[in-house]
Amino acid sequence: MSDHSYIPGGDAQVISEVAKRQFGDFTKMFEHHGWPERGSDMMRKVQTRVVETYGSVRGFEAHFLRIGQFRADTKTIWTDDTSVLFTSFWGWAPETWGTVGWSGDRGYTRRANLLKVLSDPFICVCYVTSNQTDTEPDLKGMIGGFYLVSHQAGDRDEFTHPIHHDRKPSKWRHSLRALRAFSYLPEYRPRAMDLFPELSRTARHVSAMGEIITNPAKIDILRSCPWVEVPVFSSLTSGAQPPRFEFPGNGMVPSGPASSGGYEVPEGTQNLPRELYILRLNGDTAAFLGYPVEGVSIYKIGLSISPDLRRQSFQKSMPRGAFWWQVDRSTRKDGHSPYSGFSAAVAGEYAMKVHLARNADHLGGEFYLASEDHIASAWEAGRQAALSVDQEGFRHADR
Repeated sequence: MSDHSYIPGGDAQVISEVAKRQFGDFTKMFEHHGWPERGSDMMRKVQTRVVETYGSVRGFEAHFLRIGQFRADTKTIWTDDTSVLFTSFWGWAPETWGTVGWSGDRGYTRRANLLKVLSDPFICVCYVTSNQTDTEPDLKGMIGGFYLVSHQAGDRDEFTHPIHHDRKPSKWRHSLRALRAFSYLPEYRPRAMDLFPELSRTARHVSAMGEIITNPAKIDILRSCPWVEVPVFSSLTSGAQPPRFEFPGNGMVPSGPASSGGYEVPEGTQNLPRELYILRLNGDTAAFLGYPVEGVSIYKIGLSISPDLRRQSFQKSMPRGAFWWQVDRSTRKDGHSPYSGFSAAVAGEYAMKVHLARNADHLGGEFYLASEDHIASAWEAGRQAALSVDQEGFRHADR
């Protein structure tokens, strides 16, 4: 954190510096946050808006320092010299689709020409088209993530799971192997048309051929949006090694005070604000448990940078069937800002555990069999505990 003394005028200086560094000017900062003031009213209301949104000016400064650190971390795999290709996919499933490919004779020529100008490896940013009925609705039109792609050329089936081999057999045969894959956190995913308005007329070309992105501002947005590394398919043939998740080393998101599994994230992402969440397992609860119950459901509680990504990780661990997880409650879903301090989220999670331990059936780990009333009470207890710790942290920071 910068060494501001926060004497009269110090807050205004911090806000001005962040506005210029992160957004370019005050107008863009207000637009980004959805704050209604414009013109001279912005200067009059800016400190009020900052405190309303971030709790304090120091909280505001700390948030964007974390974003800056994240950008620095990201550059260890996505440098200023790394080429960026932009294309569209019918879905986003790197765990079974470890390639970027082109179709037909024109596609073969396009791949050859791209290899002459793209860095090795290069980044391929992928958005999900809206015209496929089996695509997850929340992904349609969104930029799902990006691959780190090598210049290793081959046939599509060399780099994809066998479930794809009989589908659209003439498509994407001229492929390149993806080395690693990264998903944008659902809460931060860019909308493709927002970042690339020209897609209304270039979508077919982007889909078929891919477009090289050179605009530094757009690259910076894509590089700095929070993401997590995810598994990418590898056929493990010809002595190939399984994909390794080396960035940045020890990046497990803890569940409560001690790590008990989860997904790997870069260090900069670890510093992002966390939310409390409650997941609910939909389906026949009695059938799942193997004994009769009424008026209760199975819930998972926790804290996370991205509750929806946690939901996805649990859903992917289950075979497709009559049971599915949904985000029942989350901090953002409540209309509140995530907690800036990790300790605040831990306090909230602990309060929920205490309440449910007294009023529900513990199913192991952070899973509980509970009624809706007890879940509502646990959620309120957790929210209040987290808010109390977060506000105390702001008070100490402002001394």
